[in-house]
Amino acid sequence: MAKGIVITPDNRISEQEFPEPVYDTVGKAVGGGVQVVRPEGLAQPFCMCVDEAGLLREKPEFNLVGSILYGTGVHGNPIAGTIVLMKETGKGENRRLAGLSPEEAQAVRNVAEFIIRNATARKR
Repeated sequence: MAKGIVITPDNRISEQEFPEPVYDTVGKAVGGGVQVVRPEGLAQPFCMCVDEAGLLREKPEFNLVGSILYGTGVHGNPIAGTIVLMKETGKGENRRLAGLSPEEAQAVRNVAEFIIRNATARKR
């Protein structure tokens, strides 16, 4: 089992365990094929799993946390749909998704909550 932080487009944050095969179970959480990106807003080895076709949906639901972590404000490419934050281990073709320790999960959750809190405070 690999632990990840799941964040929906409506800013709901939860912790979830993903059994093997991890790519398949993470794919179910994000709603499609998994694309692993390395967000500018998180240090390596953290990664973000997104639906590779999320933006192609008829009405894509943009993910605030994912877009901010990915650096959308710099390059203009948003993240749509549910995201899963995890770690990536290995190099090149040996890369694989790995779960977060309890401390890492809390740290990632804190970053997401900070983004949500500050983004929603600006709307008021």
